[in-house]
Amino acid sequence: MTLSRPWKLRAAGLAIAVATAVLMLATEPRLAIVWDEGYTLGREAALRAWFTGLKNPAEFASQWKPPNPELVERRRNEKPPAPDRLDTRAKLLFDRDLLAWFWPFAREEPHGHPPFYALVGLVGDVLTPSWPVLERARLGPILIFSMTAGLLFAFAAMRWGPWAGALTAGAWVLQPRLFGHGHYATYDALLSGLWAVSILAFAKAVEASERPRWPRWPWVVVFGLVVGCAADTKLTGWFLPLPFIVWTILYRDRRALFTLLVGAVVAVVLLYALNPPWWGDPLGGVVRFFHSNLNRASSIRIKTMFLGRIYETPNGSLPWYNTVVWTVFVTPIGFLALAVAGVLRSLRRWRAEPFGILAVGHWVFLLVLRALPHTPGHDGVRQFLPAFGILALVAGLGAASAVEELGRLGKAVVMIALAEGALGIAMMMPVPLSYYSPVVGGLPGATRLGMEPTYYWDALSDDALAWLNQHTAADEKVLFATNPTSWFYLRQTGKLKADLVRSQAPVQIAWYVVQNRPGAFLPLDRALVAGGKPAYVVRKLGVPLLWIFPGALLPKH
Repeated sequence: MTLSRPWKLRAAGLAIAVATAVLMLATEPRLAIVWDEGYTLGREAALRAWFTGLKNPAEFASQWKPPNPELVERRRNEKPPAPDRLDTRAKLLFDRDLLAWFWPFAREEPHGHPPFYALVGLVGDVLTPSWPVLERARLGPILIFSMTAGLLFAFAAMRWGPWAGALTAGAWVLQPRLFGHGHYATYDALLSGLWAVSILAFAKAVEASERPRWPRWPWVVVFGLVVGCAADTKLTGWFLPLPFIVWTILYRDRRALFTLLVGAVVAVVLLYALNPPWWGDPLGGVVRFFHSNLNRASSIRIKTMFLGRIYETPNGSLPWYNTVVWTVFVTPIGFLALAVAGVLRSLRRWRAEPFGILAVGHWVFLLVLRALPHTPGHDGVRQFLPAFGILALVAGLGAASAVEELGRLGKAVVMIALAEGALGIAMMMPVPLSYYSPVVGGLPGATRLGMEPTYYWDALSDDALAWLNQHTAADEKVLFATNPTSWFYLRQTGKLKADLVRSQAPVQIAWYVVQNRPGAFLPLDRALVAGGKPAYVVRKLGVPLLWIFPGALLPKH
């Protein structure tokens, strides 16, 4: 039996998804635990306990012990539930205080994000229960990232040819910063995948079928499910429908209108189903969620350096052009050039090829959204990471034009772009989040321009941890410049054997660890970096990413 061309391309897409998963899993051990992952592990542990309790409440209650140390940031007056409150499913399902304890999501900061990313992280509990907890938590996001690569290839290849499909999937997998985030047990790469797949599902729903007046209903349901998951991952996901609405109005598309209406119903139902704390207070839960996320200027202020100037976001806004600058600075040249070609193609063919306008519209929307005043602007491109997933689709359109118009030369352009992305990742491992394009002279050039070399503690490598373990006596402690709960995980697992200290008590401190994030430097950090002599330095391409200073250099109290 000979497979038809569509089935061959789908099979190739599946192969790309598998190959991407293999690559991601092979490189995952080299990537250090990053800032937000400790919080994710704590929240997933709370969910894990809740699901365990649902299986056998009486046994769960009799064996209940709250985690120590707790990786979830709790309010001062928030105490662990007593065992006698956990002995029935009814209590676990409907007691608001219990749900608030076991579901620390979608409410006041620091628990502003909804829970879908943590539910995805529990996939590892089912598929690989014997793995260490961090590796288990990373498996689900890695699988979503890998499946997105395969779907992007199949979608683009069936419309514009295999070369465009290869470039689209390659611009997704081989974008160094997106590649790095795709490993982590966090929410940004997951949202990026959901955003990209929502565009594919919408396009499939509205394309011509046997019933031209109606959308393809199975794809409408898929679209609604993906939108619901995106909204249940991060506040940014709630804005996902807006570019679809604008496109529907622009093209006056009846099928798109029904896709949006029915998809919205599916998304809302799923959103509430995945948020048990909202079940008893459906309106209040949403109000708390939006209040938390839209008032971060008063709850979470983070300093960041951009082009040599320090901004306190979201209280102080980055320049309006920051997302364009970031896109140029951290996108491999080939992908960026083909994305520009994709924009030009979409504008030329806006009537004949409406999908191009849909993809470009989403890309522009994401750039504008993060550039609005008083939006969180820290952590480099993390806050608008989905834009780089959409850039892959737009670059695929550019690759299609290159192959159609230039033939073999166009194919060579595609291969060079893919090779550049792969080389960029290979050069930057194990810190792909510090990647900068050759346009600005890579990481050294960007550092000279006043960009932050690192921001996520991803430079705290195994070698750095081994050095700390080897050079810290049993009665000595280590102080970090910032203290995400990831350090408690490292202590629990024995990867960091030295004890931690949260306050500066110089007589106890053997080492003081600082990452090269100038926007967040304390005066002490700035003084040590300028004039102190570190005992150990993690560098990439000659640029320091992390320093370990002797505790003796700290001021005495």
